[in-house]
Order: sequence, then C-alpha cells, then structure tokens
Amino acid sequence: MNKPFSIDYSWKDFDNTSKLTSYQKHRIRKRYTEVVKDAIQNTIDQSIEDRTERREELDEHKNPKEPFRLDIGGEG
Repeated sequence: MNKPFSIDYSWKDFDNTSKLTSYQKHRIRKRYTEVVKDAIQNTIDQSIEDRTERREELDEHKNPKEPFRLDIGGEG
C-alpha cells in the first residue's frame, strides 16, 4: 500500500498566518502540495535528462565514425 504524498510544515513556519481564515489555509495547503509535487517531478525529469545527456557524452568514444571524440575538456 502506497503512503499518500504529504509535506510536513507548521503554520508557525510562516509570517502573518493568524490573518488567514481556515478556508484560505486549506486552499494554500492544497496549492502548496500541487506546486511541490510539480517541482519534485520536474527535478526528477531534469535529473534523468541530464544523466542521459552525460551518458551519451561518455559513450561518444564508442562511436565507430569518430572513435577519438570525447568531450571532457580535451581531445582523445
């Protein structure tokens, strides 16, 4: 069973929260969760893309057409 996604924080972590209604806090919590999930997913996607690009760079020396091309700050 998967645990639901949750973010731990307290309203004490922020300023001026005493001026918010309970409905406003509910809406903020819902939007905050969505924004954080999107940010984490974007970070995951970017990390995978970066790893793929780096792997392609490292595998470039296996290219039979250009076996000495390896872009790591010098020429192979």
